[in-house]
Amino acid sequence: MSVLTLSAQTAEEWTPTGMWPFINKQFRTATVYTGLFKQTKTVVPCNIHVGNQTLWYTQNDTLMEAIPRSVVRVEFPNGDTYIPVGSEQAFGRIVREDRIDGSVARIILVRQLNQRALDQRYLDHINKTQNALQGALLGMSFSHLADTEAGVIVEQEPLPMVNVFYFQVKGEIFPATPKNILAHINPKRKQEYRNFTRSAEIISTNESSMQKVWKEFFLKW
Repeated sequence: MSVLTLSAQTAEEWTPTGMWPFINKQFRTATVYTGLFKQTKTVVPCNIHVGNQTLWYTQNDTLMEAIPRSVVRVEFPNGDTYIPVGSEQAFGRIVREDRIDGSVARIILVRQLNQRALDQRYLDHINKTQNALQGALLGMSFSHLADTEAGVIVEQEPLPMVNVFYFQVKGEIFPATPKNILAHINPKRKQEYRNFTRSAEIISTNESSMQKVWKEFFLKW
């Protein structure tokens, strides 16, 4: 298990940072289900790490990382429910649940770290720091100092995040990309879907857009 000292968060609105890379600003008590064949239920304060998409929980004022892929469901008292999805088993929040042909059907939202944007931010900070230092003292090497300064700044800033949506239909969970959606809707409506995405300005990272696609092409067959 990985261990991290627990720190308090007091901000009114929370966005994950490098210093506290968790979905919620505070650890909240939730019901955690583990085990694929014989499920075990545990009530414990927990949170979701946005970097490696694992569940962390508190134990004696220390943060502990749950064994990867051991958690199958997390239910918070406010109604937020997370399940692991995709090849990386990232934790996604169920934002809508229906029934299609008698089976549970869902829209699932994963809030993921935008690693490319984070790397670019880090490089930008290094370049800015190097330029500032070289302007003050020419002829000396400041690469290590610039790298350290950039790391501190990036750690303190809100992390760049991106929405990734999944659809669960007839027991299958798949990324809600245009290609996958076309493969799962009524074949007779494929051109209609293409026209719809253009006219309705559908954005795959936008929840409202995904709700429109869901209602029009999955709830209406």
